[in-house]
Amino acid sequence: AYIREWMQFTDEYPIVMVPVSAALPFKDNLDVESPASLAKIVEAQMTQIGLPFMGIPALAVSTGTVEQSPVGVQLVAGRYREDILFAAARELETTVKPVTPLSLN
Repeated sequence: AYIREWMQFTDEYPIVMVPVSAALPFKDNLDVESPASLAKIVEAQMTQIGLPFMGIPALAVSTGTVEQSPVGVQLVAGRYREDILFAAARELETTVKPVTPLSLN
């Protein structure tokens, strides 16, 4: 039912832009600190869990940094419409300043 509703939605809105994550990148080993820490990570990554589970294509495009952490957006389309994703990503990449790799010093 969810997939059918998503396909109907993407008939009208072929591309949806969502955050890649609901939180900035996590510190190293946060997932093993405690069950609550792991739950926080899982909750923040729900779009990265739910979309592939339902076979919905998505891709991430870097859009810059926040507090020296890389950030971006996730583009989501209807099933089997990777062509739309690639076209939208190319367009977005032409309008967003490229992100330089961060130094780990």
